[in-house]
Amino acid sequence: MALEPVERKLVAILSTDAVGYSRLMGDDDEGTVQTLKTCWRHIERAIDGFRGRVVDAPGDNLLAEFPSAVGCVRCAVEIQRVLAKANQGAPPDRCMDFRIGVHLGDVIVDGEKLYGEGINVAARLERLAEPGGICLSDLVYQQVRRRLELPATDLGEQRLKNIAEPVHAYQIAPGSPSSKTSPVRAAAPVKLAPPDNPSLAVLPFFNMNGDPTQDYFADGLTMDIMAELVRLPRLLLIGQDSTFTYKATGAKPRDVGRELGVRHVLEGSVRREQNRIRITTQLIDAESGRFEWAERYDRELEDVFAVQDEITEQVVTALDVELVGGESARTVRQHLRNPLALAKLYQGNELLHRFTKADMGEARSLFEEVMRLAPECPFGYADAAWTHYFDIERGWSDEPAASMEQMSGLAYQSLDRGDVSGFSYLMLGNMHLMKREHDDALAMAEKALEERPSCQAAWGLKANILNYCEKPKEAIPLAKQSIRLSPVAQTFFPEVLATAYYLCGHFEEAMTAANEALALAPDSIDSRVVLAASLVETRRLDAAREVGREIASLDPSFTLERFTASRPYRDPAPLKQLVEALRQAGVRSHEDSRGVNVVELSTHAAARRRVQARPRR
Repeated sequence: MALEPVERKLVAILSTDAVGYSRLMGDDDEGTVQTLKTCWRHIERAIDGFRGRVVDAPGDNLLAEFPSAVGCVRCAVEIQRVLAKANQGAPPDRCMDFRIGVHLGDVIVDGEKLYGEGINVAARLERLAEPGGICLSDLVYQQVRRRLELPATDLGEQRLKNIAEPVHAYQIAPGSPSSKTSPVRAAAPVKLAPPDNPSLAVLPFFNMNGDPTQDYFADGLTMDIMAELVRLPRLLLIGQDSTFTYKATGAKPRDVGRELGVRHVLEGSVRREQNRIRITTQLIDAESGRFEWAERYDRELEDVFAVQDEITEQVVTALDVELVGGESARTVRQHLRNPLALAKLYQGNELLHRFTKADMGEARSLFEEVMRLAPECPFGYADAAWTHYFDIERGWSDEPAASMEQMSGLAYQSLDRGDVSGFSYLMLGNMHLMKREHDDALAMAEKALEERPSCQAAWGLKANILNYCEKPKEAIPLAKQSIRLSPVAQTFFPEVLATAYYLCGHFEEAMTAANEALALAPDSIDSRVVLAASLVETRRLDAAREVGREIASLDPSFTLERFTASRPYRDPAPLKQLVEALRQAGVRSHEDSRGVNVVELSTHAAARRRVQARPRR
């Protein structure tokens, strides 16, 4: 009898379980179960955020698959970081640590289940890891060692139970920089010199309460201060995507200044007790380490916006830059005097930046509460609009066209209520681009840049739209400025620059920019698209086909038809050239693509492309 063919695929496998679970259950079974559930929520959110899927979760063990080894290891690092933070303040005998094993292997697919030796290898590697640590097979290590900063220990050849051949293993130990920093980031690609104009990095304010669940308040305060500073045209303000990578790292301001290429660093701390807050801030000269000024504020919670204004004014005075829109901003803030609405706004923003479907829905509910509690304040409407945008961008919406209309309506309601943040213009610019309304998209991008002259996303959005409007030469300096404003974060700006170079016919520069983008975001499809096409144009077909195979591995649904339908070029000629180059690079075609909704295709592509870089709110 002939055997039925089985489906197989190559995946990165993550296996994790709790250390000392049986002992913890014996001491306090109910408390242990609750702790385990909390840990599972953290772990599942991280897996979802890195494009993984939970395969099985028996007892205290969890198994997940990922399409990319890099994404899988990033997820493992993020899991250990979040769990270490959750353990802070718990008695040593009640902490729940996890071990993680990661392997790259061929598996058998049976519905939602996976089988194969690769899964067993990941589980055995997990047992080699220290509590709070991560153990990688050599197959995984070779994939990630040049792409991630991982100080790993070589464990050599390991004999694993019921595995025929020895497996070479590496360990990322708990306490290593890679396992504790948040989020994983690459170093700035070049050494950056401070500009002649004033330049500033605002580090995330430290939560002095000691309760990680209260981080949202300190983060929200930081972002609100930056939302005002980003409006200063003469200030080079490093974007939040970059500055938040230093959260909880203990980085010294002088080191931050050298890495980001700024002359000043603002840092602070927040302690919240019932309806009172204590905020301390200090502005530091990054070159000398000298304090320019330091201040402490003890206020009622309802005065938090007044404190933000005072901090902003002091920064502006110290840096000798002109504050624009300050009076307008203060008028808007007066609408949000309700402490409960403020707390819900900050809680929603913390969830908004986790980028999972469940968190997005919860964030939307919180923003709707803000709209109910403070109906004249623009912030709730603008942030609720972002949730619809990300539903579209990530492919989570069952009805993308309806979500787009909801996003648009909320953005305009925010503008009607005096939104001076410029975020609504960013969303509307992306909406018009998705709809291929190029002139309207460009107008919104220009308005966003007018309102937010120091915002990396505004510069990047306009550059991206110019690429689609046959103006790549104009896009190059804008894309470079967006990169300068966010030099270490994993963003889409280098991809926009690489595309602009390609469209200008500067293929060597395009390849350099694409490789720099991959150093920051190793899973990027767009960077590989430009790299593969540029390799074809320079007659390096073997290398181009290797990149084409990487695209297929990272996104099995990627086809030339889907790519064509998702790219809103006004002139079809550059798109035709790009598609032909991808065809020569071996990117597959799927002829039966008729009848697919173009808006839906744009949605899936945007999830890969990140049409706008995600500015934190």
